[in-house]
Amino acid sequence: MKSEPGLTAAALIHHVVADLLHQQKFPYAHFPELVDLAVVMTGLGAIRSGFEFVKRADIFWDSTYWGVFPRPFLDSPTLSYAHAMAAWMRDERNPDWFAELPATLKGGIKKSLKFLNKTNDSFFTPTTANQPLLDQDQSQWLAMAMDHSVAKQIIALRHFKADDSHTHQQQKILLAKLRTANGPLLLHALSTVESLKLKDDQIVDQLSVLTESQNDEVRAKALIALTKLGAVDEQTVVTATKMIDSTAKHVIYAAMFALSSRPRVDAATLKRVDRGFLSALQTCDYAFIQLYTAAYAHWIDDPQAYFDQLLGDAQEYLEIATDSLKSARQQEVALGED
Repeated sequence: MKSEPGLTAAALIHHVVADLLHQQKFPYAHFPELVDLAVVMTGLGAIRSGFEFVKRADIFWDSTYWGVFPRPFLDSPTLSYAHAMAAWMRDERNPDWFAELPATLKGGIKKSLKFLNKTNDSFFTPTTANQPLLDQDQSQWLAMAMDHSVAKQIIALRHFKADDSHTHQQQKILLAKLRTANGPLLLHALSTVESLKLKDDQIVDQLSVLTESQNDEVRAKALIALTKLGAVDEQTVVTATKMIDSTAKHVIYAAMFALSSRPRVDAATLKRVDRGFLSALQTCDYAFIQLYTAAYAHWIDDPQAYFDQLLGDAQEYLEIATDSLKSARQQEVALGED
């Protein structure tokens, strides 16, 4: 504690605010990410902001699904925006407390605050602080999805629910969002299509177009959405096969997720998968080794014999692959028993 007084103070603040949230029965008080946000909003974020606990990592969590895959803490860009929101809510254009924040955050804070002051583009505003903002029916969320505010559109999309009486309007709105040039809005539209499983022909066609996007997050999410809609056709297989060679893990994950939905793959695709599998073995990337192994077990009648042929000269790799195959089979047995 004596050697790290700032870190100690930040930890104490974090726990005090977390306790306050628990007392208020806030349902997400167990998410450190949201406790971080509350720390900033209560005006206690200066000390916490001097530490970066999260760096952007090339992993395959989905940034639009924080409730399912929450991050452990806020990263620097999000901390910057949170501080800007705290100032904007208090109508502080250039508050003195900015001087206490680290230089790495100040640029992002000033840019975000300038954006908020210029556009007022936020779902939450100081004037709505005491209103039940999330207590709206589907008709109201559909109307909000057409608002000029991007923030309101995103929140509305996150609250779309399966509802037969609104399916056609939901499809129409989502198709328009899938064609937008706004990156965050597009990503959330992809998540909504995926969660609602809206298998409309036009939506499927647009998803196929988006799998060719230059944006890795967009093409990965589009491919996962197609897979969950059961719409992986031969052209999608070709696209997914190419994506295996990506350097971005979430793109490779999406590719394998799509290909694993097929009962079989052709020799050209299998060759690409072999190359990716060998790369995962060489880097000891056990998460991806398991991902590849599960796919082989799905496609090949005798995956152990296939591994013997593919890895016979590399005994160490063969042992890892064999262990991973055993683990995959044990998981299948456990799922079958459930």
